[in-house]
Amino acid sequence: MRPDSSLPTPSVSAVLVGYHEELGDLRAAIESLRAQTAGTPELVYVDQRPGDAWAAQVRELAPEAVIVALGENAGYVEACRAGVAGASGDRILFLNTDASAAPDCLEHLAACLDDDPTAALAGAQVLLPGGRAVNAGDNPVHLTGIAWAGRYGEAPEDGDPREVASASGAAILVRREAFEALGGFTPGFFMYYDDVDFAWRAWLTGWRVWFVPRATVEHDYVFEKGDYKWRWLERNRLWCVLSHFEARTLALLAPLLIAVELAILLGAVQGGWIRPKLGAYRELWRSRKALRARRAELRFARVTGDATYLRLMHPALDSPMFPQAAARLTAPPLRLYRRLVLRLVGAGGRRD
Repeated sequence: MRPDSSLPTPSVSAVLVGYHEELGDLRAAIESLRAQTAGTPELVYVDQRPGDAWAAQVRELAPEAVIVALGENAGYVEACRAGVAGASGDRILFLNTDASAAPDCLEHLAACLDDDPTAALAGAQVLLPGGRAVNAGDNPVHLTGIAWAGRYGEAPEDGDPREVASASGAAILVRREAFEALGGFTPGFFMYYDDVDFAWRAWLTGWRVWFVPRATVEHDYVFEKGDYKWRWLERNRLWCVLSHFEARTLALLAPLLIAVELAILLGAVQGGWIRPKLGAYRELWRSRKALRARRAELRFARVTGDATYLRLMHPALDSPMFPQAAARLTAPPLRLYRRLVLRLVGAGGRRD
């Protein structure tokens, strides 16, 4: 149902976080925002490298842009939080600086939020350069919290918006009301997995998350398996598993969580990234007080049981982290496992 057309149209701010981007990519991102059929959003550029003249380049490309200078590399999450603080829009479009939005991208995303007042965010379908294949968008989240780029390498899809466990943070339109109600992206995450964390908390607290295939962006994507990436991906995944699941759910999933953790450790040894994996444990230990505080916060804020999110989670380990033969072999028992856990945790309906 569309909202009352007599109400004012929500304003939109686009937040771009700067750090090591190519000037050509940045120009393409800004030009794509200025060509939106839904109107040009307010542009907010977060400059984490003062002195590199990137802010001046943004001024040249978009004189009306709001520049938020951090003075240091505070990480993607803190930069996004600073960008939102400097933005005036009712809705915030987070767009990677190496992504270029199709002219009707914002129009489709905004229509999704218009149609569902409980939608915290709507995510775009992220395509590889040239639009030839999918990069990400409808991103699966496994029972263990492992998340990956959904339908990577497949042909682009068409279809109506659908509810998902997570949408790629490369291009998402977030309702500011929801962002503030959820406390924004989680401090301490630095980078990676912030999109999964935000979507997961949204579902637990009564909001919804949508994927909009007809809203597209092209993303100059390269998966760089650097130590820093593995460390933050694993640290933030474990944070979410330990802070978001209720105690009963954690107990039921413990055998799977332990088995997969051992498999990841073995893979880290074989793949040469055991040091960042162990670093993830250290980072998690250092943030234990904040993790306990998040568990307590969610205990009071959640309005749904874990079953709500478990139904959206992926039972099979189709992640590129694991051999596909093993994923196919374990898929049937994992589907049964999830079914059993769902039965034991209850209906997962809205709580009083």
